[in-house]
Amino acid sequence: MIYATLIISDARSVFGPTSGTVTGRPASMGMVRSLGESYYMSADVSQFEPHDIVLMAYNHNIVIHAEKVSDGSVSDTFTHKTLLPEDMDPLSVSGTLTPEGMLVVSVMRIPTMRTDRHE
Repeated sequence: MIYATLIISDARSVFGPTSGTVTGRPASMGMVRSLGESYYMSADVSQFEPHDIVLMAYNHNIVIHAEKVSDGSVSDTFTHKTLLPEDMDPLSVSGTLTPEGMLVVSVMRIPTMRTDRHE
């Protein structure tokens, strides 16, 4: 099992490489899109501060978890889990928080080895 956790610490941070541009809000939160050699998904986490958001990847799952703590008590939580195809590279997960509060998650695909036999 490969496990990676990223903490979103700055509203303009990008964790890891991304290629292409994904903009706009998806029709449904967590909808996975494929663009080139990457998978993308997004979630509206505008009610949370960047330091409240944790992005995790394990067993082909992407988990977005956010907790708002006020006076030592949890006042609001958000958790979303999405299963990605088996060719995802869990070590390439990156997250970008837009100024509007959308968390855009990208994951690179593992290059597949093609064996073409010419006889």
